[in-house]
Amino acid sequence: MRETLKQPQGPEQHHTAPSRMALFKHPIHPMLVVYPIALLSLVVVTDVLHLWHGPDFWALASFWMSAVGLAIGLVAAFFGTFDLFLIREVRRHVSAWTHMIAAMMVLALAAVGVWVRWPDPVAAVWPWGLLVSSVMLLLVMVAGWLGGTLSFRHGIGVYGEKDPDADKGNDSPSA
Repeated sequence: MRETLKQPQGPEQHHTAPSRMALFKHPIHPMLVVYPIALLSLVVVTDVLHLWHGPDFWALASFWMSAVGLAIGLVAAFFGTFDLFLIREVRRHVSAWTHMIAAMMVLALAAVGVWVRWPDPVAAVWPWGLLVSSVMLLLVMVAGWLGGTLSFRHGIGVYGEKDPDADKGNDSPSA
């Protein structure tokens, strides 16, 4: 027999803060950030593949992933910044400010990566392209971790609606 988890009661009760920048209640910032996270995380992989395997395709892939990741990241940052300043509860979390600073550093490194690779994407991979993409990967992980903490631990940028079964006290196993 499976037991259902009960919501904690009292001061530690889980509270949500819905996103103000949402489309049909779906927060825009979390919908967009998955793309720059994926693209900018893989730049170091394509840099290594170029150095190890050799085809220019991987160096060009690094350039385009940096450029597209930067572009979508700037759009995601726009919506995230509005959520930060429009939701009072978000501004109270140190992790929100730290997430913003780490994400700005990621975008700055993505811009540096595009700038370094612009004249010659193939020649730019070693050493500067690889160095920038490696540091960028570490910062993407930090910013992603902090963003996940805001959503999953603090309930920031989620629907903000109560679970209809939470008030019923239904202890029967769900199907």
